[in-house]
Amino acid sequence: MIRVHQVKTTSSEPAQIKAALLRKLNMPLEDLIDWHIYRRSVDARKHTVTFSYTIDAKVHHEKKYLKNKDVIRKPNENYHFSPAGTIELANRPVVIGFGPAGMFAALVLSQEGYRPLIIERGSSLRKRQQDVDRFWKEGILDPESNVQFGEGGAGAFSDGKLTSRTKDVLLRKVLGELVHYGANPDILIDAYPHIGSDAFVSIIENMREDMKKMGAEFLFDTRLEDVVVEEDDLKALIANQKEMDCQACILAIGHSAADTVHVLHERGMELIAKPFPIGVRIEHTQDFINEAMLGEFRNDPRLVPARYTLTTIASNGKGVYTFCMCPGGYVIPSAAQPGQLVVNGMSYADRAGTNANSALLVQCDTSDYGNELFSGENFVQDLEKKAYHMTTGFKVPVQLAADYLNNTVSTKLNGVTPSYALGYEFADLNDLFPPAINKALHEALIDFEKKVPGFVSSGSVLSAVESRSNPTVRMVRDKETRMSSIRGLYPCGEGSGYAGGIVTSAIDGIKSAHALMNTFKKGVY
Repeated sequence: MIRVHQVKTTSSEPAQIKAALLRKLNMPLEDLIDWHIYRRSVDARKHTVTFSYTIDAKVHHEKKYLKNKDVIRKPNENYHFSPAGTIELANRPVVIGFGPAGMFAALVLSQEGYRPLIIERGSSLRKRQQDVDRFWKEGILDPESNVQFGEGGAGAFSDGKLTSRTKDVLLRKVLGELVHYGANPDILIDAYPHIGSDAFVSIIENMREDMKKMGAEFLFDTRLEDVVVEEDDLKALIANQKEMDCQACILAIGHSAADTVHVLHERGMELIAKPFPIGVRIEHTQDFINEAMLGEFRNDPRLVPARYTLTTIASNGKGVYTFCMCPGGYVIPSAAQPGQLVVNGMSYADRAGTNANSALLVQCDTSDYGNELFSGENFVQDLEKKAYHMTTGFKVPVQLAADYLNNTVSTKLNGVTPSYALGYEFADLNDLFPPAINKALHEALIDFEKKVPGFVSSGSVLSAVESRSNPTVRMVRDKETRMSSIRGLYPCGEGSGYAGGIVTSAIDGIKSAHALMNTFKKGVY
């Protein structure tokens, strides 16, 4: 079978795609046995809408067509894994956390018959939804069940973006499993696939119930409090004041469980500080983004809602970029601790909200927060506390982007109404951030206004503080075994500092589960 890139057509009709494939290969119809779309993208530049496809095709005279431009032999992307572990487990392996990394680690362990125990400090999804809904409506925060903690992880309250730069063959495994459990099959071919927060619910529940049929067990509302370590080997876990023997544990705790990280460090886990971004959410109307990005195609249902990605380097050397852009989405209250204010972005599957929003982030380093291991964590927490005290309760501090550039507190909105559920109050965000970060954000906004006229001047609104896109420390792990300095403990996902986003976290979880199974074999438990 061959894979053909850059098959372009102005139509998405199968007959037109097939005709474009034949033209691309200069192939007679009788040489084409079968074909299907592997990847699809859309380009609205040059005053026309063009679909670009990557197509897998079964053909006669394959060697002949492999000589063509943009044609390769179809790579083998079938998932296959055979555990090679030799150390028999006395107790079932444990997965801590059921976000994307923990979900997929637990899934492959279950598929290989390891019957994992999954421990999640937050609640199961339906109860978690109720807790989050109560917070968004009444401002009543449950520190153990919220946007950060609970079944599905932070990704359950997001746009559900599945884009990734990775070429890892496990990408198809992740997308295929999501489709198996209920996701739209289009995620297998779209260049910018997404699921949406609402569509994740049934997928996560279907996956959980299937794992239970394979022998997995779930403990929700159960927080890892401590670990028992002897001569650098993991011996037991302590959760909800109960001790359980454990030789092998996948740690997928996400990037907000600072209390757990400190305990693990005290027990000997090696950590290193790492750079991380900090910033704001910027909100425009989706109509403006459609106009700015698509022009004459702003109403084309094949292209809307539009999205954007912008980057720049400030004069002080700091990188600034948009991240996690949510077309037709909402800025959401995302705090997990009382007295700290955190914002994030979310979209539903239909992306039908009035506004578009994106994180606008500045890369920070030790020059911003200091050289101690937990200096970055303290820096983030101080910003979140400061943001909280800029308003009343969990209302979000906001400022028109134009007023932020002028160091002026906004007094009224100008066409963009903040979507944040708990309300807003005007504040000067220049008072929130240190000078170096303000300088970088100011220069980025000026640059982005040049690149996308109206990015600032259309009445766009900034909300703060966007602070949970990355952890401030990395859990050091061995490159080959993927174990931490506590043997038997496998850190993975966003909280480990080795992944970011749903797809890369899921892949990282799978690889850590593979590493566990290549060391430990199933026991009788």
